[in-house]
Amino acid sequence: MKLLAIGGSPRRDGNSNSLMRLAVEGAVACGATADVLYARDLDVKGCLACDGCKRTPESTCVQDDDMHRVYELVKGCDALLLASPVYFYSLSSWIKQVLDRCYALITPDAPEGQPAPAPRVTPGKGHYLITAQAEDAPFFGYQILSTVVYGLTWIGMESRGQLIATGLDGPHDWEQRDDLIAAARELVRV
Repeated sequence: MKLLAIGGSPRRDGNSNSLMRLAVEGAVACGATADVLYARDLDVKGCLACDGCKRTPESTCVQDDDMHRVYELVKGCDALLLASPVYFYSLSSWIKQVLDRCYALITPDAPEGQPAPAPRVTPGKGHYLITAQAEDAPFFGYQILSTVVYGLTWIGMESRGQLIATGLDGPHDWEQRDDLIAAARELVRV
């Protein structure tokens, strides 16, 4: 299995990014290979909603930034792992920009009377999500999960699992949570 993991926290060693690395380590220990990116290190601009990526089946996003690297990694992976802290009851802005720009991976509709173009993302890929939040109730993590599931389903990826980590207020609180450490290591199935 080829895994692409993208951490969405601005803190490289924050709770969500740290749990993501444990999930990657668990997958690699079972034979997977992985690429790990941190959204804060990427030059990713917001979606322009210009639909330049939909003009033809061969069109790509018109913006020249790091998302073109992410597109190639998504196309080449078997599974995508996204991690985000819950910021203002949603995804962090770092990972949200990446997710929004995945719009360019949606296969455009065929012109009337033409056969459907080949999918931009090979069907059968999966995705995983890790969220980390201070609140004890998991509602906000599941709210984010619904956003991610709907968005990535649009490009043909299916949800394979999630870790909604709650009760994490400080940046290293995960270190005291054996339950979360074990869950992270077991999240990505090879």
